[in-house]
Amino acid sequence: MARKANIAREEIHQACWDLLEQNHFPNIPRIADYFLKKDGRHASNTTLLNAISEWEELYKEYQQHQLKELNDALLPAFNHFSREITQTLGTLLDEKQVDLENQQALKESATHQGYLSLSAALCEAQESLTLISAEKQQLENNHKMLTEKYQVTVQHNEDMAAHNKVIDSQLKQTQKERDELQLNLSQKAVDLAKLDNKVASLEEQNAALNAQLKEVKDQQKSSQESHLDKLHQQMEELAQSVARIQIKDRGEN
Repeated sequence: MARKANIAREEIHQACWDLLEQNHFPNIPRIADYFLKKDGRHASNTTLLNAISEWEELYKEYQQHQLKELNDALLPAFNHFSREITQTLGTLLDEKQVDLENQQALKESATHQGYLSLSAALCEAQESLTLISAEKQQLENNHKMLTEKYQVTVQHNEDMAAHNKVIDSQLKQTQKERDELQLNLSQKAVDLAKLDNKVASLEEQNAALNAQLKEVKDQQKSSQESHLDKLHQQMEELAQSVARIQIKDRGEN
């Protein structure tokens, strides 16, 4: 059987965090069930409501802090990603331009130095092109890796946004339950006030009836005493009459 015991506000706050870690948003029935299963304690709905309301404010502050930390952590990565892509594209364009200039110079040199010089220059150009292709492939791999990292970060942000949306919905539901509970408490207070008034009225009626009963008893007592006095007087008169008759009978004898 559940036993009544004081549950500290900090314990209720911790219970809220525990339920949230289990993907259950805290409300009055869940918190009450949490402590009932844990150690058999339970508290009033008002106590749970006030503590949960305080925890909701703490959780809002926690969410804002988490979002700020996430933004602070992601912003440098985004800026670095943008600078790296810009720098990579610039380097690639510069290398392409140098390569074209080298090829043009080799063509001009081949024209003046003959077929053999042109073949050697073409070999060097092919080697340079191979190196550039390898570097380009490396840059493309780096770009792909950064793109995947960026997509993972975007997906994480979307998941966080969806989670926050669910939390906001649950907060609204909890606030609705709290408002309904407060309305019920207010109605109970009104009903209690009416009952107090009725009790006071009944007490007044009871006092009036007691006063009337006392008055009736006093009247009955006074009437009984008066009747007894009359009987006593009649008995005395009867005794006196009997005495006179006896005295008269003695005189005649």
